[in-house]
Amino acid sequence: MPRRFNVRFTTTKQVPVHKPTACEQCSQYSEIGAPPQRSRSGCKECKRRRVKCDETFPVCLRCQKRRTVCESESSFPQWQLEIPALISRGIISPSQKRLLRHWCEKASQIMVLDPESNPFSFPILEYLHISPSLMPTILSISAAHEQFFRKESLETCLEERGKALLLLQKELSGRQQPHPITFLSVFMLGISTPWIDPSPSQFGYEHLNGARALIELIINSSTNIDRKFAQLALGTYLYWDMACSFLFEPSQRFTINSSIPEAVAKIAGDFHPVMGYSAEIMYTLASLGRYCRSFIDFGIRDTALEEQSEAWLLAWQPTTKDPDLILLGNSFRNHGLINLYRICGRTAGRTGEGLDMDNYSPVVNIETEKVIRQYALQTVRDLSLIPTHNWHTNLQAISLLTAGSELTIDDRRERDMVVDRFNALYSINRLPGNLMAIDILQDVWQFRDLEITMSWVHIMLLRGWRLSLG
Repeated sequence: MPRRFNVRFTTTKQVPVHKPTACEQCSQYSEIGAPPQRSRSGCKECKRRRVKCDETFPVCLRCQKRRTVCESESSFPQWQLEIPALISRGIISPSQKRLLRHWCEKASQIMVLDPESNPFSFPILEYLHISPSLMPTILSISAAHEQFFRKESLETCLEERGKALLLLQKELSGRQQPHPITFLSVFMLGISTPWIDPSPSQFGYEHLNGARALIELIINSSTNIDRKFAQLALGTYLYWDMACSFLFEPSQRFTINSSIPEAVAKIAGDFHPVMGYSAEIMYTLASLGRYCRSFIDFGIRDTALEEQSEAWLLAWQPTTKDPDLILLGNSFRNHGLINLYRICGRTAGRTGEGLDMDNYSPVVNIETEKVIRQYALQTVRDLSLIPTHNWHTNLQAISLLTAGSELTIDDRRERDMVVDRFNALYSINRLPGNLMAIDILQDVWQFRDLEITMSWVHIMLLRGWRLSLG
Protein backbone atom coordinates (compact mmCIF):
# COMPACT_ATOMS: atom_id res chain seq x y z
CA MET A 1 0.00 0.00 0.00
CA PRO A 2 1.76 3.25 -1.08
CA ARG A 3 2.19 5.97 1.49
CA ARG A 4 -0.02 9.00 1.18
CA PHE A 5 1.34 12.53 1.01
CA ASN A 6 -1.08 15.32 1.77
CA VAL A 7 -0.60 18.82 0.37
CA ARG A 8 -2.59 21.85 1.40
CA PHE A 9 -2.38 25.60 1.11
CA THR A 10 -1.26 27.39 4.24
CA THR A 11 -4.28 29.03 5.80
CA THR A 12 -4.30 32.78 5.92
CA LYS A 13 -6.60 35.30 7.59
CA GLN A 14 -8.11 38.19 5.71
CA VAL A 15 -7.19 41.40 7.47
CA PRO A 16 -8.84 44.66 6.37
CA VAL A 17 -6.23 47.06 5.04
CA HIS A 18 -6.63 50.81 4.68
CA LYS A 19 -6.05 51.80 1.05
CA PRO A 20 -4.68 55.36 0.83
CA THR A 21 -6.27 57.77 -1.58
CA ALA A 22 -4.36 59.29 -4.45
CA CYS A 23 -3.68 62.44 -2.40
CA GLU A 24 -2.42 60.40 0.53
CA GLN A 25 -0.11 58.46 -1.79
CA CYS A 26 1.31 61.67 -3.24
CA SER A 27 1.99 63.07 0.22
CA GLN A 28 3.67 59.83 1.28
CA TYR A 29 5.98 59.70 -1.73
CA SER A 30 6.88 63.39 -1.46
CA GLU A 31 7.65 63.24 2.25
CA ILE A 32 11.32 64.08 2.74
CA GLY A 33 13.27 61.78 4.99
CA ALA A 34 10.62 59.04 5.10
CA PRO A 35 12.26 55.72 5.97
CA PRO A 36 12.47 53.47 2.89
CA GLN A 37 10.53 50.23 2.92
CA ARG A 38 12.95 47.44 3.69
CA SER A 39 12.98 44.54 1.21
CA ARG A 40 12.85 41.13 2.85
CA SER A 41 13.44 39.00 -0.22
CA GLY A 42 15.24 41.36 -2.58
CA CYS A 43 17.97 40.16 -4.92
CA LYS A 44 21.52 39.71 -3.71
CA GLU A 45 22.94 42.46 -5.93
CA CYS A 46 20.59 45.08 -4.47
CA LYS A 47 21.36 43.89 -0.96
CA ARG A 48 25.09 44.13 -1.68
CA ARG A 49 24.65 47.70 -2.90
CA ARG A 50 22.32 48.51 0.04
CA VAL A 51 19.53 49.74 -2.21
CA LYS A 52 15.83 48.89 -2.23
CA CYS A 53 14.87 46.04 -4.55
CA ASP A 54 11.44 46.01 -6.18
CA GLU A 55 11.60 42.16 -6.15
CA THR A 56 10.47 41.79 -9.77
CA PHE A 57 11.06 38.19 -10.85
CA PRO A 58 13.14 36.98 -12.58
CA VAL A 59 15.13 40.24 -13.01
CA CYS A 60 14.45 43.22 -10.75
CA LEU A 61 14.23 46.68 -12.31
CA ARG A 62 17.56 47.84 -10.89
CA CYS A 63 19.37 44.80 -12.34
CA GLN A 64 17.62 45.39 -15.66
CA LYS A 65 19.01 48.95 -15.75
CA ARG A 66 22.46 47.79 -14.60
CA ARG A 67 22.31 44.78 -16.98
CA THR A 68 23.67 42.61 -14.19
CA VAL A 69 22.82 39.07 -13.14
CA CYS A 70 19.89 39.10 -10.73
CA GLU A 71 19.92 36.39 -8.06
CA SER A 72 16.44 36.64 -6.63
CA GLU A 73 13.87 34.40 -5.03
CA SER A 74 10.76 33.43 -6.97
CA SER A 75 7.43 34.17 -5.34
CA PHE A 76 5.57 30.89 -5.48
CA PRO A 77 2.45 30.18 -3.42
CA GLN A 78 3.44 28.86 -0.01
CA TRP A 79 2.37 25.32 0.73
CA GLN A 80 2.35 23.36 3.93
CA LEU A 81 3.82 19.94 3.32
CA GLU A 82 2.86 17.08 5.62
CA ILE A 83 4.93 13.89 5.54
CA PRO A 84 4.17 12.45 8.97
CA ALA A 85 5.12 8.88 8.06
CA LEU A 86 8.64 9.82 6.97
CA ILE A 87 9.23 12.16 9.93
CA SER A 88 7.85 9.82 12.61
CA ARG A 89 10.03 6.96 11.37
CA GLY A 90 13.11 9.16 11.36
CA ILE A 91 13.61 8.84 7.61
CA ILE A 92 13.84 12.57 7.10
CA SER A 93 15.61 15.17 9.23
CA PRO A 94 14.59 18.83 9.63
CA SER A 95 17.28 19.93 7.14
CA GLN A 96 16.14 17.29 4.66
CA LYS A 97 12.55 18.42 5.11
CA ARG A 98 13.64 21.97 4.28
CA LEU A 99 15.44 20.81 1.13
CA LEU A 100 12.49 18.63 0.13
CA ARG A 101 10.17 21.60 0.48
CA HIS A 102 12.58 23.78 -1.50
CA TRP A 103 12.54 21.14 -4.23
CA CYS A 104 8.75 20.96 -4.38
CA GLU A 105 8.19 24.71 -4.31
CA LYS A 106 11.15 26.05 -6.28
CA ALA A 107 13.94 23.78 -7.56
CA SER A 108 11.65 21.36 -9.41
CA GLN A 109 10.09 24.24 -11.36
CA ILE A 110 13.20 24.56 -13.54
CA MET A 111 12.33 21.18 -15.07
CA VAL A 112 8.99 22.09 -16.66
CA LEU A 113 7.02 24.56 -18.77
CA ASP A 114 4.26 25.17 -16.23
CA PRO A 115 4.78 25.10 -12.43
CA GLU A 116 1.05 24.50 -11.99
CA SER A 117 1.37 21.20 -13.85
CA ASN A 118 4.64 19.80 -12.55
CA PRO A 119 4.98 16.03 -12.10
CA PHE A 120 8.46 16.52 -10.61
CA SER A 121 7.12 18.56 -7.68
CA PHE A 122 4.67 17.17 -5.10
CA PRO A 123 3.47 14.26 -7.30
CA ILE A 124 6.97 12.77 -7.26
CA LEU A 125 6.73 12.15 -3.50
CA GLU A 126 4.55 9.09 -4.01
CA TYR A 127 7.49 7.35 -5.71
CA LEU A 128 10.01 7.85 -2.87
CA HIS A 129 9.29 4.46 -1.32
CA ILE A 130 9.68 2.68 -4.69
CA SER A 131 13.16 3.96 -5.63
CA PRO A 132 15.47 4.44 -2.59
CA SER A 133 17.85 6.60 -4.67
CA LEU A 134 15.15 9.15 -5.50
CA MET A 135 15.11 10.98 -2.15
CA PRO A 136 18.87 11.77 -1.99
CA THR A 137 18.79 12.65 -5.70
CA ILE A 138 16.11 15.27 -5.08
CA LEU A 139 17.87 16.58 -1.97
CA SER A 140 21.15 16.85 -3.86
CA ILE A 141 19.74 19.03 -6.65
CA SER A 142 17.68 21.05 -4.18
CA ALA A 143 20.76 21.83 -2.06
CA ALA A 144 22.71 22.96 -5.14
CA HIS A 145 19.81 25.03 -6.47
CA GLU A 146 19.45 26.73 -3.10
CA GLN A 147 23.06 27.91 -3.45
CA PHE A 148 22.75 28.92 -7.13
CA PHE A 149 24.97 25.92 -8.02
CA ARG A 150 28.07 27.71 -6.74
CA LYS A 151 31.02 25.33 -6.79
CA GLU A 152 32.18 26.43 -3.33
CA SER A 153 28.78 25.74 -1.74
CA LEU A 154 28.05 22.20 -2.85
CA GLU A 155 29.02 20.20 0.26
CA THR A 156 25.47 19.08 1.06
CA CYS A 157 24.72 18.51 -2.60
CA LEU A 158 27.72 16.23 -3.11
CA GLU A 159 27.03 14.34 0.12
CA GLU A 160 23.46 13.54 -0.93
CA ARG A 161 24.57 12.80 -4.49
CA GLY A 162 27.06 10.24 -3.20
CA LYS A 163 24.26 8.50 -1.29
CA ALA A 164 22.04 8.56 -4.37
CA LEU A 165 24.71 7.00 -6.62
CA LEU A 166 25.35 4.15 -4.16
CA LEU A 167 21.65 3.40 -3.82
CA LEU A 168 21.13 3.65 -7.58
CA GLN A 169 23.94 1.18 -8.17
CA LYS A 170 22.17 -1.32 -5.90
CA GLU A 171 18.87 -0.78 -7.71
CA LEU A 172 20.46 -1.42 -11.11
CA SER A 173 22.64 -4.37 -10.11
CA GLY A 174 19.87 -6.52 -8.64
CA ARG A 175 18.83 -9.83 -10.15
CA GLN A 176 15.48 -8.50 -11.24
CA GLN A 177 14.91 -5.79 -13.82
CA PRO A 178 15.01 -2.28 -12.30
CA HIS A 179 11.69 -0.66 -11.54
CA PRO A 180 10.65 1.90 -14.20
CA ILE A 181 10.56 4.59 -11.48
CA THR A 182 14.36 4.25 -11.31
CA PHE A 183 14.39 6.29 -14.52
CA LEU A 184 13.66 9.43 -12.49
CA SER A 185 16.86 9.06 -10.44
CA VAL A 186 18.94 8.25 -13.52
CA PHE A 187 17.53 11.24 -15.39
CA MET A 188 17.95 13.77 -12.58
CA LEU A 189 21.44 12.60 -11.62
CA GLY A 190 22.47 12.74 -15.26
CA ILE A 191 20.97 16.07 -16.23
CA SER A 192 22.39 17.70 -13.08
CA THR A 193 25.96 16.46 -13.75
CA PRO A 194 27.03 19.59 -15.71
CA TRP A 195 25.28 21.82 -13.17
CA ILE A 196 27.58 20.74 -10.33
CA ASP A 197 30.67 19.25 -12.01
CA PRO A 198 33.71 21.54 -11.71
CA SER A 199 34.79 20.43 -15.18
CA PRO A 200 32.61 21.77 -18.04
CA SER A 201 33.56 18.71 -20.08
CA GLN A 202 31.05 16.36 -18.39
CA PHE A 203 27.42 16.10 -19.43
CA GLY A 204 26.25 12.83 -17.86
CA TYR A 205 26.75 10.51 -20.82
CA GLU A 206 26.69 7.35 -18.68
CA HIS A 207 23.36 8.37 -17.16
CA LEU A 208 21.90 9.24 -20.56
CA ASN A 209 22.97 5.86 -21.91
CA GLY A 210 21.41 4.16 -18.88
CA ALA A 211 18.23 6.18 -19.32
CA ARG A 212 18.00 5.00 -22.93
CA ALA A 213 18.14 1.38 -21.75
CA LEU A 214 15.40 2.07 -19.20
CA ILE A 215 13.24 3.77 -21.85
CA GLU A 216 13.54 0.72 -24.07
CA LEU A 217 12.58 -1.42 -21.09
CA ILE A 218 9.53 0.76 -20.42
CA ILE A 219 8.44 0.80 -24.07
CA ASN A 220 8.83 -2.94 -24.60
CA SER A 221 7.69 -4.10 -21.18
CA SER A 222 5.13 -6.86 -21.13
CA THR A 223 3.90 -5.74 -17.71
CA ASN A 224 1.25 -3.10 -17.21
CA ILE A 225 3.19 0.16 -16.76
CA ASP A 226 1.26 3.33 -15.98
CA ARG A 227 0.72 5.09 -19.31
CA LYS A 228 1.13 8.60 -17.89
CA PHE A 229 4.46 7.72 -16.31
CA ALA A 230 5.65 6.03 -19.51
CA GLN A 231 4.75 9.17 -21.47
CA LEU A 232 6.50 11.37 -18.90
CA ALA A 233 9.67 9.26 -19.04
CA LEU A 234 9.79 9.06 -22.84
CA GLY A 235 9.21 12.78 -23.40
CA THR A 236 11.75 13.72 -20.75
CA TYR A 237 14.32 11.43 -22.36
CA LEU A 238 13.65 12.87 -25.83
CA TYR A 239 14.31 16.41 -24.65
CA TRP A 240 17.43 15.39 -22.72
CA ASP A 241 18.79 13.42 -25.70
CA MET A 242 18.20 16.40 -28.00
CA ALA A 243 19.91 18.80 -25.58
CA CYS A 244 23.03 16.58 -25.49
CA SER A 245 23.10 15.58 -29.16
CA PHE A 246 26.05 17.85 -30.07
CA LEU A 247 28.12 16.63 -27.11
CA PHE A 248 28.73 12.98 -28.00
CA GLU A 249 32.32 11.94 -28.66
CA PRO A 250 32.93 9.46 -31.51
CA SER A 251 33.33 6.65 -28.94
CA GLN A 252 30.03 7.54 -27.27
CA ARG A 253 27.66 7.03 -30.18
CA PHE A 254 24.82 4.56 -29.80
CA THR A 255 22.02 3.29 -31.99
CA ILE A 256 18.50 4.25 -30.98
CA ASN A 257 16.22 1.24 -30.60
CA SER A 258 13.75 0.97 -33.47
CA SER A 259 10.82 0.92 -31.05
CA ILE A 260 11.39 4.54 -30.05
CA PRO A 261 10.10 6.20 -33.27
CA GLU A 262 6.86 4.25 -32.98
CA ALA A 263 6.50 5.30 -29.34
CA VAL A 264 7.22 8.93 -30.29
CA ALA A 265 4.44 8.86 -32.88
CA LYS A 266 1.98 7.71 -30.23
CA ILE A 267 2.62 10.72 -27.96
CA ALA A 268 3.08 13.32 -30.73
CA GLY A 269 -0.31 14.93 -30.12
CA ASP A 270 -0.12 14.89 -26.33
CA PHE A 271 1.08 17.72 -24.11
CA HIS A 272 4.27 16.97 -22.21
CA PRO A 273 5.24 19.09 -19.17
CA VAL A 274 8.88 19.33 -20.28
CA MET A 275 8.61 19.94 -24.03
CA GLY A 276 4.98 20.77 -24.79
CA TYR A 277 3.79 19.24 -28.08
CA SER A 278 7.27 18.84 -29.57
CA ALA A 279 7.97 15.09 -29.23
CA GLU A 280 8.56 14.49 -32.94
CA ILE A 281 10.74 17.54 -33.48
CA MET A 282 12.85 16.68 -30.40
CA TYR A 283 13.48 13.20 -31.81
CA THR A 284 14.39 14.65 -35.22
CA LEU A 285 16.70 17.29 -33.72
CA ALA A 286 18.50 14.68 -31.61
CA SER A 287 19.33 12.65 -34.72
CA LEU A 288 20.33 15.78 -36.63
CA GLY A 289 22.49 17.04 -33.77
CA ARG A 290 24.44 13.78 -33.61
CA TYR A 291 24.92 13.90 -37.37
CA CYS A 292 26.22 17.49 -37.23
CA ARG A 293 28.68 16.53 -34.50
CA SER A 294 29.80 13.49 -36.50
CA PHE A 295 30.30 15.73 -39.52
CA ILE A 296 32.52 18.04 -37.45
CA ASP A 297 34.58 15.07 -36.26
CA PHE A 298 34.90 13.13 -39.53
CA GLY A 299 33.70 15.40 -42.38
CA ILE A 300 31.66 12.58 -43.91
CA ARG A 301 28.41 13.67 -45.56
CA ASP A 302 25.11 11.83 -45.68
CA THR A 303 23.18 13.83 -48.24
CA ALA A 304 20.11 11.61 -47.95
CA LEU A 305 19.87 12.31 -44.22
CA GLU A 306 20.43 16.03 -44.84
CA GLU A 307 17.67 16.16 -47.46
CA GLN A 308 15.29 14.19 -45.27
CA SER A 309 15.97 16.34 -42.20
CA GLU A 310 15.67 19.61 -44.12
CA ALA A 311 12.42 18.58 -45.80
CA TRP A 312 10.90 17.40 -42.52
CA LEU A 313 11.84 20.58 -40.66
CA LEU A 314 10.59 22.86 -43.43
CA ALA A 315 7.26 21.01 -43.52
CA TRP A 316 6.84 20.82 -39.74
CA GLN A 317 3.91 22.72 -38.24
CA PRO A 318 3.01 23.21 -34.54
CA THR A 319 0.05 21.14 -33.36
CA THR A 320 -1.01 23.58 -30.65
CA LYS A 321 -2.87 26.88 -30.56
CA ASP A 322 -0.89 28.17 -27.57
CA PRO A 323 0.99 31.21 -28.96
CA ASP A 324 4.03 30.77 -26.69
CA LEU A 325 4.38 27.08 -27.50
CA ILE A 326 4.10 27.92 -31.21
CA LEU A 327 6.98 30.39 -30.87
CA LEU A 328 9.04 27.79 -28.98
CA GLY A 329 8.33 25.10 -31.56
CA ASN A 330 9.29 27.39 -34.44
CA SER A 331 12.50 28.34 -32.63
CA PHE A 332 13.51 24.67 -32.34
CA ARG A 333 12.80 24.12 -36.03
CA ASN A 334 14.99 27.12 -36.87
CA HIS A 335 17.65 25.76 -34.52
CA GLY A 336 17.82 22.59 -36.60
CA LEU A 337 17.87 24.36 -39.96
CA ILE A 338 20.54 26.87 -38.90
CA ASN A 339 22.87 24.11 -37.69
CA LEU A 340 22.24 22.03 -40.81
CA TYR A 341 23.18 24.98 -43.04
CA ARG A 342 26.02 26.34 -40.92
CA ILE A 343 27.81 23.23 -39.69
CA CYS A 344 27.27 20.96 -42.69
CA GLY A 345 27.66 23.69 -45.30
CA ARG A 346 24.37 22.68 -46.86
CA THR A 347 23.00 25.17 -49.40
CA ALA A 348 19.56 26.19 -48.21
CA GLY A 349 16.74 25.11 -50.47
CA ARG A 350 19.01 23.92 -53.31
CA THR A 351 19.91 20.29 -52.71
CA GLY A 352 23.47 19.48 -53.75
CA GLU A 353 23.82 22.59 -55.88
CA GLY A 354 27.22 24.21 -55.71
CA LEU A 355 28.49 21.78 -53.06
CA ASP A 356 31.86 20.07 -53.19
CA MET A 357 31.06 16.77 -51.51
CA ASP A 358 34.72 15.82 -51.11
CA ASN A 359 36.05 19.00 -49.53
CA TYR A 360 34.12 20.66 -46.74
CA SER A 361 34.17 24.43 -46.44
CA PRO A 362 31.96 26.79 -44.43
CA VAL A 363 28.83 28.14 -46.02
CA VAL A 364 29.79 30.75 -48.61
CA ASN A 365 26.57 30.90 -50.56
CA ILE A 366 25.19 34.44 -50.23
CA GLU A 367 21.56 33.36 -50.39
CA THR A 368 22.14 30.74 -47.70
CA GLU A 369 23.78 33.33 -45.43
CA LYS A 370 20.69 35.50 -45.84
CA VAL A 371 18.44 32.57 -44.95
CA ILE A 372 20.50 31.74 -41.85
CA ARG A 373 20.41 35.34 -40.64
CA GLN A 374 16.68 35.53 -41.34
CA TYR A 375 16.05 32.44 -39.21
CA ALA A 376 18.31 33.82 -36.47
CA LEU A 377 16.61 37.21 -36.30
CA GLN A 378 13.16 35.64 -36.41
CA THR A 379 14.06 33.31 -33.53
CA VAL A 380 15.52 36.04 -31.31
CA ARG A 381 12.59 38.38 -31.91
CA ASP A 382 10.00 35.62 -31.43
CA LEU A 383 11.52 34.41 -28.17
CA SER A 384 11.68 37.98 -26.87
CA LEU A 385 7.89 38.10 -27.21
CA ILE A 386 7.61 35.52 -24.42
CA PRO A 387 7.80 37.49 -21.13
CA THR A 388 10.63 36.49 -18.82
CA HIS A 389 8.15 35.92 -16.00
CA ASN A 390 6.52 33.21 -18.14
CA TRP A 391 7.99 29.81 -17.30
CA HIS A 392 7.93 28.87 -20.98
CA THR A 393 11.19 30.85 -21.00
CA ASN A 394 12.77 27.74 -19.42
CA LEU A 395 12.88 26.04 -22.82
CA GLN A 396 14.59 28.84 -24.77
CA ALA A 397 18.30 28.39 -24.07
CA ILE A 398 19.27 25.95 -26.83
CA SER A 399 17.55 27.68 -29.75
CA LEU A 400 18.54 31.09 -28.33
CA LEU A 401 22.23 30.12 -28.39
CA THR A 402 22.04 28.84 -31.97
CA ALA A 403 20.19 31.93 -33.21
CA GLY A 404 22.30 34.36 -31.19
CA SER A 405 25.53 32.93 -32.62
CA GLU A 406 24.42 33.95 -36.13
CA LEU A 407 23.84 37.65 -35.36
CA THR A 408 26.10 40.07 -37.20
CA ILE A 409 27.71 43.34 -36.18
CA ASP A 410 24.62 45.08 -37.57
CA ASP A 411 22.42 43.22 -35.08
CA ARG A 412 23.69 44.89 -31.91
CA ARG A 413 20.18 45.37 -30.55
CA GLU A 414 19.39 41.67 -30.99
CA ARG A 415 22.75 40.72 -29.45
CA ASP A 416 21.87 42.73 -26.36
CA MET A 417 18.47 41.06 -26.28
CA VAL A 418 20.12 37.62 -26.30
CA VAL A 419 22.52 38.49 -23.46
CA ASP A 420 19.69 39.97 -21.40
CA ARG A 421 17.58 36.88 -21.98
CA PHE A 422 20.38 34.52 -20.89
CA ASN A 423 20.89 36.61 -17.74
CA ALA A 424 17.15 36.33 -17.10
CA LEU A 425 17.32 32.58 -17.69
CA TYR A 426 20.04 32.30 -15.07
CA SER A 427 17.84 34.21 -12.64
CA ILE A 428 14.96 31.85 -13.38
CA ASN A 429 16.66 28.46 -13.21
CA ARG A 430 20.07 29.34 -11.71
CA LEU A 431 21.88 27.02 -14.14
CA PRO A 432 25.51 28.07 -14.75
CA GLY A 433 25.30 26.96 -18.39
CA ASN A 434 23.38 30.15 -19.19
CA LEU A 435 26.39 32.28 -18.23
CA MET A 436 28.72 29.93 -20.12
CA ALA A 437 26.52 30.43 -23.19
CA ILE A 438 27.16 34.18 -22.99
CA ASP A 439 30.93 33.52 -22.95
CA ILE A 440 30.62 31.35 -26.06
CA LEU A 441 28.53 33.99 -27.82
CA GLN A 442 31.10 36.70 -27.04
CA ASP A 443 33.77 34.55 -28.73
CA VAL A 444 31.54 33.82 -31.73
CA TRP A 445 30.71 37.50 -32.16
CA GLN A 446 34.35 38.53 -31.84
CA PHE A 447 35.31 36.15 -34.66
CA ARG A 448 32.30 37.18 -36.75
CA ASP A 449 33.16 40.88 -36.42
CA LEU A 450 36.55 39.95 -37.89
CA GLU A 451 34.68 38.26 -40.78
CA ILE A 452 35.51 34.78 -39.47
CA THR A 453 32.32 32.70 -39.34
CA MET A 454 32.20 29.82 -36.86
CA SER A 455 29.31 27.98 -35.23
CA TRP A 456 28.82 27.97 -31.47
CA VAL A 457 29.50 24.22 -31.51
CA HIS A 458 33.00 24.79 -32.93
CA ILE A 459 33.75 27.42 -30.28
CA MET A 460 32.46 25.12 -27.53
CA LEU A 461 34.73 22.31 -28.71
CA LEU A 462 37.73 24.65 -28.99
CA ARG A 463 37.16 25.61 -25.35
CA GLY A 464 37.03 21.96 -24.36
CA TRP A 465 33.49 22.37 -23.05
CA ARG A 466 30.42 20.15 -23.35
CA LEU A 467 27.70 22.69 -22.75
CA SER A 468 24.36 21.17 -21.75
CA LEU A 469 21.56 23.73 -21.74
CA GLY A 470 17.97 23.51 -20.58
